[in-house]
Amino acid sequence: MYDQLSPGQSVRCTITKRPNRQDVAQTIARLMRQDPAIRKRLRKAQQHRERTMKFKTRGGRPWAQRVSPAKHAVPNQGATWTMPYIPHLVPEFRAVADHLQVEQA
Repeated sequence: MYDQLSPGQSVRCTITKRPNRQDVAQTIARLMRQDPAIRKRLRKAQQHRERTMKFKTRGGRPWAQRVSPAKHAVPNQGATWTMPYIPHLVPEFRAVADHLQVEQA
């Protein structure tokens, strides 16, 4: 199927089975972060954290109290996202093929 897709073409990915291993979940989350909408939310959240970061004094120097980042790419069963097809991601698609359904958008 991947040889029929052209680079830059939109593909729709759907999680068909809940990932039970941590490495599979991380791979799927990394693929989810390729979605432009999720990227935008992550970027906006990061900018907000940078703007609202609180500092305290520690050892006479300013010390940032960093907030944990938001989780916008959560690999739950049934989650769907659209992303541009990138040929060098094919090994990652194949690694999670039993948990993921990829089709043309």
